[in-house]
Amino acid sequence: MKDLCAALILLLRRAAWAPVLVLLIHQIVLRTPWRRELDFWMHFSGGLAAAYLAWHGLVCFEKWLGRVTLAGRCLFGFALACTIGVFWEFAELASDVFRGTHIQQSIHETMRDLIADACGATLTLILTASFARKPRDPG
Repeated sequence: MKDLCAALILLLRRAAWAPVLVLLIHQIVLRTPWRRELDFWMHFSGGLAAAYLAWHGLVCFEKWLGRVTLAGRCLFGFALACTIGVFWEFAELASDVFRGTHIQQSIHETMRDLIADACGATLTLILTASFARKPRDPG
């Protein structure tokens, strides 16, 4: 149990800041007149943060999950980021239906949001994987 707690703390220190930062910025953006203009970038950054968290989660919990290949980490990070994006859209729809908000304006906007999530995840995974492949200087 002690090892599991240590791994969780390590994950929180390494990567949990990313989705927390995105959610905080999202709350600020919602209160500005630029919500529509920044919506794509908020979804893009959400995909970035989710993929980053997933990547580091697999590394931090390697003792329990086993060593995951580079391709496996990329696939898992992408799938998790896209899944989070889909559930975010479900939450927006639920808010529109049950709370009377008007977050989702059209299917086009919803699809654009999902594409932004996927693009953000893809960029994170390309960058993270490229840095993971570079040989480390022993000095």
